[in-house]
Amino acid sequence: MNIIDTLKYYGRDVVLPVKEMKRYIEPAIKKSRITEIVDFGAGTLFFSEYFSQLGLNVLAVDTRYIQNPPKNNNKNIILFNDILDVLKKIKNKKNKTQRGIFICDVIHHLPPKLWQELLPLITELFTLVMIKDVDAAKKFGFFMSRVHDRVINGETIEAVYPTTLQDALEKGDFLTARYNMPKLWYPHFLILGQKTD
Repeated sequence: MNIIDTLKYYGRDVVLPVKEMKRYIEPAIKKSRITEIVDFGAGTLFFSEYFSQLGLNVLAVDTRYIQNPPKNNNKNIILFNDILDVLKKIKNKKNKTQRGIFICDVIHHLPPKLWQELLPLITELFTLVMIKDVDAAKKFGFFMSRVHDRVINGETIEAVYPTTLQDALEKGDFLTARYNMPKLWYPHFLILGQKTD
């Protein structure tokens, strides 16, 4: 890992409510009985390694893997660089494996048109959806998140509203729960969606 990735990996607990997230994620995974998870926006593999430790096969997806894949010696983690390719492969599989998807601080980096393309596939292909992002309705925290992403990553971000995400998942037959977990000045939220079929 380069120095920035090392700082991101080990400094994650400073800005993210990791312990709180795990407290809600683990029971959801056990209840859902998933055996495979897509870690969309996997970055340094921080959460991919965590999911692997829980006994899941992990499809780690991040566009940065095109040029800069992280070192990965874990046979339960497979790296991909295109979420649409991964979703198409899953859709074409004949087996009905219980799958989950974890989307951590990704949606606010996506063009709205791409997210609108991904959402129907996500609600179709997964029985457990876990989304962690920053609530744009909390103006100061959202502003600070935008500054953080601009300075650290050189990126701009889109507004993400948890109520809109919950409504979309519920229209796709998911039962949802939302947890607000502010840390520092960031208004983090976690949405867990379990397919009701």
